[in-house]
Amino acid sequence: MSGFSSNEISVIERKIEVKDNISKLSTDIDYYYEIDRCVNWLKEKQLHKVCLQFPDYLLCDSVAVALHIESKAGFQPYILGDTSYGSCCVDVVAAQHVKADGIIHFGHACLSPTSGLPILYIFEKFQIDVHQFTKSFRHTFTDTSKKFLLFFAVEYQHAIDDIITDISSEYHLTVTTLATATPIVSNSDDNKSMIGGRWFTLPNNTILEEYYIVFIGNDGPTLFNIGLTLQGMQLFLYDPSGDQQLKVYSTTNSKFLMKRMYLVERVKDATTLGILVGTLGVSNYLESVNRVKQLAKLRGKKCYIIAVGKPNVAKLANFPEIEVFVLVACPENSLMDSKEFFQPIVTPYELEIACNARKWTERYVLEFQNLLSGATDYQETDSSVDDFGDVSLVSGRVRSMAITDSTESVDATDAVALKNDGTISTVLSTGSKFLSERSWQGLEINLGRNQATIATQGRTGIPSKYDTDHETMETTK
Repeated sequence: MSGFSSNEISVIERKIEVKDNISKLSTDIDYYYEIDRCVNWLKEKQLHKVCLQFPDYLLCDSVAVALHIESKAGFQPYILGDTSYGSCCVDVVAAQHVKADGIIHFGHACLSPTSGLPILYIFEKFQIDVHQFTKSFRHTFTDTSKKFLLFFAVEYQHAIDDIITDISSEYHLTVTTLATATPIVSNSDDNKSMIGGRWFTLPNNTILEEYYIVFIGNDGPTLFNIGLTLQGMQLFLYDPSGDQQLKVYSTTNSKFLMKRMYLVERVKDATTLGILVGTLGVSNYLESVNRVKQLAKLRGKKCYIIAVGKPNVAKLANFPEIEVFVLVACPENSLMDSKEFFQPIVTPYELEIACNARKWTERYVLEFQNLLSGATDYQETDSSVDDFGDVSLVSGRVRSMAITDSTESVDATDAVALKNDGTISTVLSTGSKFLSERSWQGLEINLGRNQATIATQGRTGIPSKYDTDHETMETTK
């Protein structure tokens, strides 16, 4: 039965990571969840129908927080849980179901830009020994003439002011600012940049390469994404929950880069792509989907747009025709390296490398907004290149990287086309070609072979127990 359902052994032996759902009610709930700040924000924005979004591990406190806000704001808020996609993203779609006019997001956040509703972020407050950090900072960096750029996890925002007060007078320190404001601030300042949902402005006549990067937080997706974006720079990690010492952090992982470059080759080989919508709340996600479609069509690849919520192996296995999935999601949910997936999953940046004139550089772009027209990492579509042959590094076969005319289409599955040497070849659509190669192609029609009969009553009920099963059991007794 494992061919039709999950293997029973793998289910028993599966390791499940569970966060400790420890209630914060033992601490001061007004302080931890910043109830007064929430109420003041609601009054300032004049909001009367608001959603409170909690990650799964904080849902145990959701009712208590909602009751506190209701008693002070004068109206009952909605509670959002089990988000459609990652809990780090604001679930704008769920809020629109109740026609909410605002969202308060609790817990960890990726700080991806959103559009539409006003949003207030309330972060967790992890413990950090400020004195120990500054002591380790001074011990590691004895040269006070160096320049430093400080990043931090959102859970340590509450302690940043104390850190700045302690060491800013001794060092050339630039501190990033969390991009919690909506809408996005304009990029009118040439020195203003955003990396990983964090704004920073460098002083005049300075460049980013002159700085040492310091990150306060754990070794997780936020740090990894920042490290990928800033490859080639000196990056230091201080983990308050670990050894509490500054240490060098490197994302130059040869295995990781080899795997991503292999996936780029898989995109070049593919004829059918699936655009996997991994967010409905991050701004400009539709523009990114259209950009992927444009590049795929330019290289003669067929695209299907798929929205299945949180991607998992079972969901994506329902689309065997897809050779490669392109995931449009927030930076912290873009890199899916699980070996359990039957088809590879790539990012829009890797698709750009495979289907556009973009070259692989040290700077890895995870924010798909930066790849769109007018953004910092936009690469114009190279439509001037003629049809050329290329050798696949995966299969060793010659492949065509032809640029196709978007106005041309082949409707018939058995259409013919003229080759360059004058010979005729059959043109098959990718869908019909895949169907012809399947071992099972559906029910046989058998026209003229079976005698037509009048339709009769079939089974009713659910597959686990049809209504007719009871009658069958009675007759067999």
